[in-house]
Amino acid sequence: MKIEKLFGIGVSLAGLTCAGEWRVTRDIVGETAETAVAAVTLDTHVFANTLSDFEDVRVLDRAGREVPRVIQAEFNYKFEERHTQREAKLKSLDQLPDGGLAVVCEIERTNAVSLTQVKVSSPLRNYEQTVTVYVPGPGNTWRQVQAAEPLFDYSRFADIKKETADLPRLTNRLFKLVIGQADDKVFSTYASMTEESEGGKATVQRLFKRYSVESRPFRIDAISFRDTERDAVGDEARVERITAPEIVVKEAVEKKSTVLTVPAGRWPVVGLAFEPEQQNFERQVTVECPAPGGWRVIGKGLLARARLPGVKPVNQRETVFPESRADQFRVTVRNDDNPPLTFGKDGVTLLRQVYNALFIAEKGERYRLVYGNPEVKAAPVYEQGVLAYLSSGQKAVAWRLSPAPEGKVTYGVAVRVRRFLARRGMLLLSVLVIAVLGVLILRAARHVEQR
Repeated sequence: MKIEKLFGIGVSLAGLTCAGEWRVTRDIVGETAETAVAAVTLDTHVFANTLSDFEDVRVLDRAGREVPRVIQAEFNYKFEERHTQREAKLKSLDQLPDGGLAVVCEIERTNAVSLTQVKVSSPLRNYEQTVTVYVPGPGNTWRQVQAAEPLFDYSRFADIKKETADLPRLTNRLFKLVIGQADDKVFSTYASMTEESEGGKATVQRLFKRYSVESRPFRIDAISFRDTERDAVGDEARVERITAPEIVVKEAVEKKSTVLTVPAGRWPVVGLAFEPEQQNFERQVTVECPAPGGWRVIGKGLLARARLPGVKPVNQRETVFPESRADQFRVTVRNDDNPPLTFGKDGVTLLRQVYNALFIAEKGERYRLVYGNPEVKAAPVYEQGVLAYLSSGQKAVAWRLSPAPEGKVTYGVAVRVRRFLARRGMLLLSVLVIAVLGVLILRAARHVEQR
């Protein structure tokens, strides 16, 4: 009977850890005329009242339904291009009344393309031509993409050849190329000299110039297009520099160190920058954050500044470390036997990683961001189509959050009890089981003594 009661207590403790609610609701301000990817920058209030990996951050629509979202660190992107040659299949060739040649060709590919160049391969040498590119237009017409581009081969005089024309990232697969001349004409001139003797008395030299015009068809061996793919590559993280408010500086004389306590507001901090008041120094620095049972080292570095005549200036004052979200950091500056460094009001700057919440926004819809639920067990698993959109080089539309509520977010007694039980519930249950077993053993021992 007692074991059944004990099991019932355990079930009750587990039930207390399941409930919960989001404490903060903020409107997302923005609108779009068509479906778009929206990005909302998370601010100080979001960082201070969310879990470490943003498990409790949600985007809701007007009806209160969850919208798939991605929480992503913001990077300054650079783009890398990859080029692939796509052979085109010739569908028709027609000679035009004005002497040109119309070539209709098609790329046999089902995936999307981004064409940046066309290449007309010919076995001919020493020619001058033009090519004009057309794409299908409204109805059964052709639309000209750009002005005629020259093609040429001057191999008779130098190794100079141009058989390509640039295109403005076309996504079409069917094209018409108009070659300027279907029959290429080659004009050449050469000279010859002859000597004639008149009666053996004098020699007369005569110079003759001869001209020739050769008409030849402009043969095309192949037509190909250059398909250019752009990939967005995160170059470097985008960080904000925020002056640390109200740092506490203490001298640990026995350890020959200066200890700074830096408030961090649970921001995603990736480094600290220091601005001592001294000019010439070189000190070792250790950065720690709170951990169960004490402090944990997250980074070490060197602070150095040298401003001396004839010496190259040195100004190394930043210490970077893996992203950490904590209420505060403890920085230990080792002075050894040197005079301690001093720090003014703006002596420490936090390097905070910028984070965005990204989601797909629909025309006319309104959204809101909710957060602040410490009882969430895991982050939601959503589709990740937004990331593919960004990696293709597209940009998200910047929206913003409505002002944050004033004051600190507080939780009721029930929530605090559930949080405590979530962290210590198994320990309490173990202690309770041991206590009950101890009581049963003690009663059994007394019963044996009485008998």
